[in-house]
Amino acid sequence: MTDAVDALRADSEVLVAAASNFTPADWATPSSCAGWTVQDVVAHMSALWRQITDPGSLPLADPSGDTERTQDRWVESMRSMSGTEVLAAYQEHAGNAMAGLEGLRGNDTPMDLGDLGTYPMGMIANAFSFDHYTHLRADIFGPIGPIGTAPESDALRLGPAMDWMVAGIPQMCTEAVASIPSPVTLDLSGPGGRTVTFPADSPDGPEASVATVTTPTTDFVLWGTKRRDWRELDVALDGDVEIAAAFCDAIRVF
Repeated sequence: MTDAVDALRADSEVLVAAASNFTPADWATPSSCAGWTVQDVVAHMSALWRQITDPGSLPLADPSGDTERTQDRWVESMRSMSGTEVLAAYQEHAGNAMAGLEGLRGNDTPMDLGDLGTYPMGMIANAFSFDHYTHLRADIFGPIGPIGTAPESDALRLGPAMDWMVAGIPQMCTEAVASIPSPVTLDLSGPGGRTVTFPADSPDGPEASVATVTTPTTDFVLWGTKRRDWRELDVALDGDVEIAAAFCDAIRVF
């Protein structure tokens, strides 16, 4: 399994190197993450570092318990800062945050992350790595985002992202996946690829799968987070295509 902290460190270095040259106009440009500018996206990633290094400095969580609403609160609290100040805050906390994540390697103690689900503490780095991978390639940098060219998508980065997405599907999409009448196999090709059947606890095992969804890992990040519709991307449905399509529509990982 690819180490999530190594992937996170690689993408963090790419972000800092590129963002150090952002102009004020770049920072103010709407990102491909709905409602957030490029600066807001980096502020969000900075706030994630602070969850580890200085959680008391963050605004209170949204009373709804909705993780994404809480993230909006944290971003809103940093909107009076300049892009340069946001990047400096990101860098200030990055090193210590990654050191903290390194200390959780192999830690299987369950951690409740609210509407994200419950995961071994050692997987928190995967959540951060997935977050960085997605924001860099789908929201900030081109061809999908508004600035420049996205960094490479290789096994180093995609392995931890796929670990998080596969673990997250049954927890973040519980009701939607449960509504699918028969098991579906997700065949992820390319870097970080693997084949998984949902629900994993089907009494008849993977052999009960009635449909297969085949897609590259790079595309799965886009449609699995609902940044793009799966119908627009490289997604092949086999078997019971109606059930396979319902499965694709049900997935949303964050």
